[in-house]
Amino acid sequence: MITADDRERDSKVIEQLRLLGVKVIIDRLDIGDYIINRDIGIERKTVNDLINSVIDKRVFEQAKYLSSSFERSYIIIEGDLDYVLRYRKVDLRQIYGALASLVDIGTSLMFTRNPHQTAIFLYILNRRTEKKARRYLPPSKIKVLRASKSLPVTQLNLIASLPGISVELAEKILKHFKTPRRFFKATSSEMKCIEGLGDKRVRRIIEVLDTMFQPTIDEQLNEGDL
Repeated sequence: MITADDRERDSKVIEQLRLLGVKVIIDRLDIGDYIINRDIGIERKTVNDLINSVIDKRVFEQAKYLSSSFERSYIIIEGDLDYVLRYRKVDLRQIYGALASLVDIGTSLMFTRNPHQTAIFLYILNRRTEKKARRYLPPSKIKVLRASKSLPVTQLNLIASLPGISVELAEKILKHFKTPRRFFKATSSEMKCIEGLGDKRVRRIIEVLDTMFQPTIDEQLNEGDL
């Protein structure tokens, strides 16, 4: 399943995705043009749109929003760059410099010739994501202190077991909120008061705390994937 921004209706990409058997949900997206599995954000740009957004620097703002909102982010550049540059008064070096800056921000780039190729890339990206979700559990890197009967150490380990939280950050959190329970009950805006807790980490923590538990391991065992 892929979620597409409603402003992409006329792009022909959605039509091509459905021909490939992909279930597409149309919605108004605040960030990106397509979302896959809530973790991958994709912005689609025609070559003309890319050039315009490089000139007004809009593309860099969009890339920063993408990289801060999703685990992985892509910008798909659709069309013939050489052909468009023949009648656009833009230096190729300016475009390549902008693309290099986008990569530095953490955005992956994909070039396609037309909506059909764009749809195929989204289709493959979606299939790869589905296979990984079925066969593997995401690795968890938990940095905790050695087992101890000390209550403060237990509290630090409890907070540090959350994704993206180091022991040092856990100590900052406990110094601010005083108890683990106060932190767990905090709103996202209250969590962001802690230096080091940005939008991405806070969203992931909220997701862990509020998502209904599903016995993923048992389901995988029943399916024979493990």
